[in-house]
Amino acid sequence: MNETKKLSDARRWHSERRIREALAAIKKNNMAGIYVRSREAALKEISLRIPKGSSVAHGGSRTLQELGVDVFLNQGGFEYLLANASWDKGTRESRLRDFSCDIFLTSVNAITLRGELLAMDGFGNRAACLLFGPKKVLVIAGQNKIVATLEDGIKRIKDFVAPVHAKRRGWSVPCTKAGRCVDCKTPMRICNKLAVLQYERESDRITVILVGEDLGI
Repeated sequence: MNETKKLSDARRWHSERRIREALAAIKKNNMAGIYVRSREAALKEISLRIPKGSSVAHGGSRTLQELGVDVFLNQGGFEYLLANASWDKGTRESRLRDFSCDIFLTSVNAITLRGELLAMDGFGNRAACLLFGPKKVLVIAGQNKIVATLEDGIKRIKDFVAPVHAKRRGWSVPCTKAGRCVDCKTPMRICNKLAVLQYERESDRITVILVGEDLGI
């Protein structure tokens, strides 16, 4: 076995150990958790968990875009509440409608090794639907979202996710200049509302699909 292959296998081993540790904690927090190795397998798992005829919605998510979730849902068979819509330009009325859907798809900004899910939002609709409303929630996240602690998750959001997201959008906000959150008070501020899900009271409401690839931001 050459050194490149050894290093690749060692990285996979390390990543999968963290994923399985996070999944064990997620299950203790009364949520279902599964591991898949690829984005193709993740999309297949999503398709298996959305019965035909279900009403389905999702928040803005680079992870879901990379998986092709909108293409899959637009193929028909579902009441897709965001059919042919922009990922990020929903109205207040459409976002409120998401609360009553059968299945809500989302990613999160971080998952801790204690099984905590962190979602930071500009408007708060995605974070709110994670916590309450939709009958079932599918959370899909890449291995890059796993962090050790809640504090590490918040730091990841403030120092990486928010400025990178704002920069790719071309938004002129302070974090795109500083490279980290500076707790700005501008109208275009992106890190406004933080949801932390530590335990889910409703059994079988939330399923977390962790993917053995880097996805999203």
